[in-house]
Amino acid sequence: MKTALNSRYLIFFVMVVLTAAFSIHVIQYDKAYLYDENQLMEHVQLLLLLAVGIVFWSLGSLKNWDIVKASSASLSLLAYLGAALSFSFILREMSVKKTDIEWLIFIVDGQGFKLVMLMVWLPLLYKAFQHKAVYIEIIKKAILSPTAVFLMLAAGLLASGGLFDKEIIVVEYFRFYEEVLEMNGYGFMLLAVLSFRRDMVLAVCDCEKTAKASLARAAVNANAMAKYPSDDRNIEKTA
Repeated sequence: MKTALNSRYLIFFVMVVLTAAFSIHVIQYDKAYLYDENQLMEHVQLLLLLAVGIVFWSLGSLKNWDIVKASSASLSLLAYLGAALSFSFILREMSVKKTDIEWLIFIVDGQGFKLVMLMVWLPLLYKAFQHKAVYIEIIKKAILSPTAVFLMLAAGLLASGGLFDKEIIVVEYFRFYEEVLEMNGYGFMLLAVLSFRRDMVLAVCDCEKTAKASLARAAVNANAMAKYPSDDRNIEKTA
């Protein structure tokens, strides 16, 4: 628990520093190139999305949900949906028009993007519909959890960035405001995924006390395995 909180504080601190640094360089020193295509701000966004996608994908394994086996399939799919969302944003943020790689331009900026999205999302949404009852209960129980709050903040920031992207709001450096809002939105997505496993377990578990104890034991075992990999079997026996 303490490690998770430290990670959140670190990510939040990094996002504040990045926002301040980019703001000073762009607005104070007029370095507008920083938010152009294939420039530093876009690279930071892609790194954040990649981190989100990797964590969500790693949580897709059924082994991560042994604590709540009855809901493991639903929660595993939910993690893969998060990974798919991150993948979709990565394709959206990539700028490949100047690469002269026709197949890549077709997938990212052409009609191929829609085809890829259909291939990714139709099967996932079809499976998600089969678990709708579980997801409705999760929404009811976890609506104020850190994961939900962070995701709502991310959605708000991304929607605000869209106002500048669609030129609904046009002011000086409006493209910069779009990019900085999106960057922070992806930062909150990273904060959300770090809370995802704990919050989802608590949402589907009937006994919060038992769930917290199980999560604590799992965290201790994970730390022990990381420190003493040769003793994995002994740790599993004592768990």
